Formats: sequence, structure tokens, C-alpha cells
Amino acid sequence: MFKKNKAKVTELTNPEETKKSCGLSKICCAAKPQTKEAILGGLTFVSMFGPKKLRPHAQHILAIVSIVTFVVKAIKPKRDNKEEKKA
Repeated sequence: MFKKNKAKVTELTNPEETKKSCGLSKICCAAKPQTKEAILGGLTFVSMFGPKKLRPHAQHILAIVSIVTFVVKAIKPKRDNKEEKKA
């Protein structure tokens, strides 16, 4: 009468299977660039035209994101240069 659907095997139900990692250089779990731009655009809008109680928090989040992005872009070329020298 009813179909019995079997549950998919996941890492929780099958812990013996090893999980493959892609490393730090590949960002496989990150959102698409369009999604990131949409989120930053929304935060920018809220920080300018949003509720007065929410504006400072949105501005603070934008400042943190910009600082982290700057630091990551500054450090990344140094890592690439070190890897090229080793090879």
C-alpha cells in the first residue's frame, strides 16, 4: 500500500567511510559570488536606509567583512610566492 523509501546513507549513518577534504586552497563550501554580492548589497542598503536601531550593527558587519577581505587578499599572494619558491 505504502512505498517504503530508504533513507540515504550519510556521514552520520555511515561513520566508517572517510570524508574527503579539498584543502584550504579550494573553497568548495563557499557561496557563489553572485550570492555574496547580493548579501553585501543588502547589508549596504540596510546600513543606509534601514531601521535606526539596526544601522550601526549593519555598518559594523560591513566594516568587519571589508577588513577580513583586505587581510586575506594581502596574505594570499605571499602564500603563492612561498609555494613558487619551494617548487
